[in-house]
Amino acid sequence: MRTMARGLAVVASALVVCSSGFAAQPVHIRTNQLGYLASDPKSAIAFSEEELATQFHVVEVGSGRVVYAGEARPANESSWNSFAHHYRLDFTDLRAEGRYAIRLEPGGAESRPFRIGPDAFGRHVEDLLGFMRQQRCGYNPLLDMVCHQRDGRTAYGPRPAGTFVDASGGWHDAGDQLKYLLTASNATARMLLAYELEPTKFADHVDRLGQPGPNGLPDVLDEARWGLDWIHKLHPEPDQLYHQVADDRDHSGWKSPDADTSDYGWGPNSYRVLYFADGRPQGLKQYKSDSDGVANLAGRCAAAMAMGHRVWKERGDPVFAQRCLVAARELYAMGAAAEGTQQGNSYGAPYRYAEATWADDMEWGAAELYRETGDPANLEQAKRYARIAGDVGWMHHEQAGHYEYYPFVNVGHFALFPHVDAEFQEELAGYYRSGLDATVARAKTNVYGVGVPFIWCSNNLTTALITQALLYERMTGDSRYREHATRHRDWLLGRNPWGTTMFTGVPRDGDAPLDVHTGVWKLFRRNVPGGLVDGPVYRSVFDGLIGVQLNEADEYKDFQNDHVVYHDDFGDYATNEPTMDGTAGAIYFMAHYGAYASDSGDAAGELEISHGAVVRGSAAEAKIALVFTGGEHTDGAEEILATLADRRVKASFFLTGDFLAQPGMADWTRRAAVRGHYVGPHSHAHPLYAPWDDRERILVTKQDFLQDLRKNLDEVRALGGAAGDPVWFIPPYEWHNARHAEWATAAGCRLFNFTPGSGSHRDFAPEGHKAFLPSVELVQGILTHEQSEPNGLNGHLLLLHLGSARQDRAPPLLPRLIDALHERGYEFVTVDRLLGRSR
Repeated sequence: MRTMARGLAVVASALVVCSSGFAAQPVHIRTNQLGYLASDPKSAIAFSEEELATQFHVVEVGSGRVVYAGEARPANESSWNSFAHHYRLDFTDLRAEGRYAIRLEPGGAESRPFRIGPDAFGRHVEDLLGFMRQQRCGYNPLLDMVCHQRDGRTAYGPRPAGTFVDASGGWHDAGDQLKYLLTASNATARMLLAYELEPTKFADHVDRLGQPGPNGLPDVLDEARWGLDWIHKLHPEPDQLYHQVADDRDHSGWKSPDADTSDYGWGPNSYRVLYFADGRPQGLKQYKSDSDGVANLAGRCAAAMAMGHRVWKERGDPVFAQRCLVAARELYAMGAAAEGTQQGNSYGAPYRYAEATWADDMEWGAAELYRETGDPANLEQAKRYARIAGDVGWMHHEQAGHYEYYPFVNVGHFALFPHVDAEFQEELAGYYRSGLDATVARAKTNVYGVGVPFIWCSNNLTTALITQALLYERMTGDSRYREHATRHRDWLLGRNPWGTTMFTGVPRDGDAPLDVHTGVWKLFRRNVPGGLVDGPVYRSVFDGLIGVQLNEADEYKDFQNDHVVYHDDFGDYATNEPTMDGTAGAIYFMAHYGAYASDSGDAAGELEISHGAVVRGSAAEAKIALVFTGGEHTDGAEEILATLADRRVKASFFLTGDFLAQPGMADWTRRAAVRGHYVGPHSHAHPLYAPWDDRERILVTKQDFLQDLRKNLDEVRALGGAAGDPVWFIPPYEWHNARHAEWATAAGCRLFNFTPGSGSHRDFAPEGHKAFLPSVELVQGILTHEQSEPNGLNGHLLLLHLGSARQDRAPPLLPRLIDALHERGYEFVTVDRLLGRSR
């Protein structure tokens, strides 16, 4: 029986999206229920059995004020036979922050509310991490219980059958209580990848056990460490690796994890079987795997361990870091010696994880090892594996075996990309393009623009597509797939025929999976937010699966069709079972679109972040910070300070040790601080933190970074600057990555950079430099940019320099620029006022 909460949600949905006085038939509107970033392409789908009027409005929730009017355009692609008439409602041009709904006129049918703004995706990445903690085996913080401490007793391998090897820990795979290295290795590596790409998006709310209370480590790393620790247990000797705990004998009814009634020959709630990875077909009953190697598991584990080495070394745990590096080398060697795949094992059922690809995993492992060790042999091996892997994957196929092309996206190409020449980089990018182009072609066949085949775990494929598009753009700077990725993100969040998100409990007030195929729901009636369910499948797949049945009337009956089906029903394990690895794979994209993890919450809806640094303040207020950096040139310093005094404007100065050491500049700095300008650090020796052509690489160690920054802080503080908490810090050359932003916090600083677009920073470039622009054109470019941007220069960090080698000097034009912006209504404030003082 449905809970009351679910029943009320269904009633609310019907009232919101299905009522229309204009059409005799109900009208349904599908949007991303969370919302959209301001720069996103934005569209909804409306459908009905009757033709609709063409006008739609976007209205502000609460006031009902119309903020945007558009035309609903009929869609000609396949509607999958669910409704006769489908329409696209595009409102990309609406960028103003707020909470809105779409209303069709006449008739008044409305969508569910959604948000536009930098905080549209909020902190939902923490929900996904919370679901991962729900899946923990050993100690489960959600249920506060200890389970499966007797995992496990061996099958296959060098030890006598039934030998105990400690395999406690890890994660339960999905709604059941099996544990697979096949999925856990990927989940571990993908969480480490998410952290490295989006380190500022993860908060610290729980300790290592998942209990409330910070421990100085982002929660995503606590969860990744849980996975690394389990991999270490499954790799007890340099040439040994175990890969699976339990099998389908687990499916003996729903049970609490600490009272597991399944029996593997040692009695119920006792030892469970532990399978050794020997690279050969396995199966203790009639169903045998097609295993022919261990490289898939060994390569992924090696990648995870190499990344673990990098992360924990930087976080000050050299002992664990070294342990990870040793394991990475050992595991990689095992994979190289046994190329092929170790599949999952079944017992009495025909279903198993039938992974058939391995070169992508070995490429990833080799690339990460090369990054950590610099061993040229690893680089050559990674290149070899990259060419074997090529563009092989699910994207070119309408059908595939269960997990045949796991882990659905080849991260190895991304990991290798920074370490090869331009020709090989283009080859790697081409592999990504080939797959993405295949999904683009498929997306043109349906009204939702979805390019995945609806095989079992289609949501995992959708997440992989989004990830591959985001990684491709990071690699190349080519944004051609950005809209394609956004449509698939929106599909997962409600822009689909059923109008539901595919994450349990996300959003709290929306239509999201509830009656999911898990023991936590069945036994404890706890719906844990953040779990990615398997997702829609072809109707033919659903009809062919064993044991699938609906326990209740299908609330989505009106939206099912001849092509794909989805059910929010406990009995449908094919579409409605949340999975551990699917959720882990979605953590990166949810972090990418999500809000900054600010301790004070100041950035959740106010600040724009890029590569870990704040690059813009609130776009809701007409405030600007003039930012001046000083290095080796000081020729404009006195003139700029005089102009600011004359115009009664406060600005912010960020100074290097080289600047402060020049004649008269110590006194100049004291005067600037006394006059109320913000004076902060810009590094002591002005080092380049990362190569210009490979931003993600590190050219300085954390120790050298902090030593240089702290020396600069001491210099600036001695002259009356660097006040407040945090101290705002702009990096040398205005070039950095997310790791530098994280390191800066160790010195009590917060990294920021200039707001891109205006071109103001080009005032450094002398005549003959490729970036040179005459000063008059620089000022005009700033003013033109102000007119062309939807929010003007609101929140801009406008970067200029205190001196340069130019003959055409910019400081004399500063009064003109200030006056023009004053006339346009802007207030000039210091960086700490624009971005917030509190950490």
